[in-house]
Amino acid sequence: MQVQDVITYNQKVAKNITDKEVAQCFYDNDYSILLKFLRTGPKTIKEIEEYYKLEGNEKSDKTIYRYISTLSDAGLVVEAGKRIYTDDEFKNKSLTIYMRTAKVFNDLTKEMRSDMTKDKKFKRGYEAFRILLDLSDENKSFNEDCIAKIIEKVYIDGIDLASSLMEKVDEKIFDLLEGYDFGDVNDFILNTAWLLMIHKNDFKKILDEC
Repeated sequence: MQVQDVITYNQKVAKNITDKEVAQCFYDNDYSILLKFLRTGPKTIKEIEEYYKLEGNEKSDKTIYRYISTLSDAGLVVEAGKRIYTDDEFKNKSLTIYMRTAKVFNDLTKEMRSDMTKDKKFKRGYEAFRILLDLSDENKSFNEDCIAKIIEKVYIDGIDLASSLMEKVDEKIFDLLEGYDFGDVNDFILNTAWLLMIHKNDFKKILDEC
């Protein structure tokens, strides 16, 4: 049987998610299975249905259509084109295929960043950072508020910069990040933010002033 995918949608390499409800789709078990599967390329409803079975989370095609509709409204999944194939009677037929609107998604919601810097557990970390820094330099006592400002600058300015750069990347980034889930991409962006802030700021001088 001859098969050919005719893609009519121009998929982005990377896309920033700024809406909290949209970001939650990646943490919902049912939606995340579909988004994970579509990382491997355009799929038909039948292929998606079979993947849910493999994941031990069997769904009807009606339910899958509903999931696709929700993810389409969220701007995460789109009808990508048609899969053209020849049946046993040598007749040409087609099936609709679906794909992600981007190969890599990054959580850039305000809630994600504010939770990191305002969460009580995170704030307790500032004291832990100070203790470790004090141990690293017995001649200096560091200031927690100053440490907090540095970290918050990374989480706000650094993540903004890293995310804006992600929207300019080419296919090579996707190849390198292949297999990264939504949380892994967020960790990658955070590490990039630290590197960018270190590159653009004299952190030793800033810490010396703490």
